[in-house]
Amino acid sequence: MNEQDTKKVVEAVLFASPDILTIKQISAILGGMPGQQLKRITDELNEEYEKTSRTFRILRIGEGYQMRTLPMYKTWITKAEPLKPIKLTQPALETLAIVAYRQPVTRADVEHLRGVDCSGSLRRLLELRLLRIAGKDTAPGRPILYATTRDFLSLFNLRDLRELPTLEEFDLPVKETVQQELIQDVG
Repeated sequence: MNEQDTKKVVEAVLFASPDILTIKQISAILGGMPGQQLKRITDELNEEYEKTSRTFRILRIGEGYQMRTLPMYKTWITKAEPLKPIKLTQPALETLAIVAYRQPVTRADVEHLRGVDCSGSLRRLLELRLLRIAGKDTAPGRPILYATTRDFLSLFNLRDLRELPTLEEFDLPVKETVQQELIQDVG
């Protein structure tokens, strides 16, 4: 990777991270970059930001770096309600994946595939507005149908559900397992 690409990667990683990234973390991402080279790159980026009147800088905090907005913009930033990063547990992520690929889907369908109760995960995903109630099924008891939302698409940088990875993009053992499960469901 050339110097310009390395700078872009450092900038992208720091921009995307809500937390302070240690020098070791950034170095590991870049394949073992020395701390001095990282300092030089962040200094160069900060010079570019200053020359172009950007509202942020890369700050050295403890043993790491973080991209921060300049203090003079604090008044306006506090007026905006900052988005908090969404953290999903493994069960919630599994539930979300099932709904994304099989929507609209009932809670019973999700529980059948996961093999455990998923009411807590569904409730949490509804609260986070990653799922919505898409109506009611025609089955006895008229169970609720769940589907994903625009917030789901935004979180995963998808234009639409067609951009979800297909089975062919997964490893072969996973694909065979899912295909066997689909055959069992049909049969």
